Amino acid sequence: MQFKVDQDFINSIVNYFIGGICAFNIDSKSRSIEPLYFNDGFYRMFSGDKADIDRIFKDIRISIIPDDMPIFEQGIDDILADNGAAEFEFRIVNFDGSLMWLRFHGNLYSREGDSNIVSAVILDCTEEKTIEEELKRQSDYMHLLMDTDITFDFNCRTDVCIYRFTKTDSLEHDSVINGYHDRIPTLGIHEEDLETFTEVIDGAMTHPHRDSLEFRSVGLINPSDDYRWYRADVVSILGKEGYVSHVIGHIVDIHESKLKEIELKLRADHDGLTGLMNKQATETLICNTLEQYRQGKDIKGALMILDTDDFKTINDTYGHSAGDRVLSTIGDVIRNNFKGMDVTGRIGGDEFMIFMHNIRRSSDAEVLAAKIQDTIRHSFAGQPYENKVSMSIGIVNVPEFGTDFRDLYDKADRALYCVKSNGKAGHRSYSEDM
Repeated sequence: MQFKVDQDFINSIVNYFIGGICAFNIDSKSRSIEPLYFNDGFYRMFSGDKADIDRIFKDIRISIIPDDMPIFEQGIDDILADNGAAEFEFRIVNFDGSLMWLRFHGNLYSREGDSNIVSAVILDCTEEKTIEEELKRQSDYMHLLMDTDITFDFNCRTDVCIYRFTKTDSLEHDSVINGYHDRIPTLGIHEEDLETFTEVIDGAMTHPHRDSLEFRSVGLINPSDDYRWYRADVVSILGKEGYVSHVIGHIVDIHESKLKEIELKLRADHDGLTGLMNKQATETLICNTLEQYRQGKDIKGALMILDTDDFKTINDTYGHSAGDRVLSTIGDVIRNNFKGMDVTGRIGGDEFMIFMHNIRRSSDAEVLAAKIQDTIRHSFAGQPYENKVSMSIGIVNVPEFGTDFRDLYDKADRALYCVKSNGKAGHRSYSEDM
């Protein structure tokens, strides 16, 4: 039987390929990378919607781990040198805050002036790298114990732990801690990490396995009044009777790299244009905040949905750069009018969400909504679209109308719909008659 290969068949293969088939335009001078094409398989590799993924790859360097940036830049240089295909691997911060390994196999397709069209295959090699790293950890484990900041040996039977400081000038001695298990809460570990630290030690004592955790502690290696980040890797050692007799391992100071990781995570959680949190981070933080209201505490709050009126008209009439300035200014107004405990985010192209936490009166939300509308209305003096930017705002009070996020969102959205249906440029609180 003869099989005819047509364009639809080729397109189907490309889109069902498990991985990314991509094209980019790379500028030789500015080094900017503009995505031109992603197949469906590319989007399936990530945990997020297409708009968020497109935004990450529009400025991919923001999400790359700093330690891997030289590898990435060298890979781009190799591709532009046009000496054949180049392959390199690097890590990015994914939408859920986890690290993701990507393998980039690219080739120069065409060049015109400073414009370079690059075709590439991008694969998720996280699992492969994880297995590779674990095998390396196992083979190098004893070497790591000899070349680390602290090694420790906890005798489960005697409840004595010996800390050996190996890489500091001021602590070149063994520290013996009697009654170690009961004294863990007194060792300067941050209260938020104490439970996890204890669980890891208890787990290693109970049955043989390996584990690791990151935690904060005061003065563990470097004498200081400030908390620093450490990573502890532990392994159980079986005694002759077949029970765990020792828990040994090592502790490494990871403070600087952890701060960089936290900074990247914060960037991933925030919208690059407005500086506000993105939709996923906004909803997660609001859900966490609502837990306090479900506990019956005597506090009031309000959920607000803000929609920019006729934003498409502004974009179409004055251009996308003007639209970006409008959204950026709205982000500034929102940030300047809400306190640290409030949650502020951009949840769509021209839509924003705010949760006002611990307000005095339910009417406070309407007062602040009116202030935001007035400030935005007068924020574009001298611009062609002066007096043409307005906001419609829907509000729902908490816990008066519930504490479930999805239910509150629907009610605020109904209030917003009422504003939109009655001429826009206003605000309204949800009531039962809606």
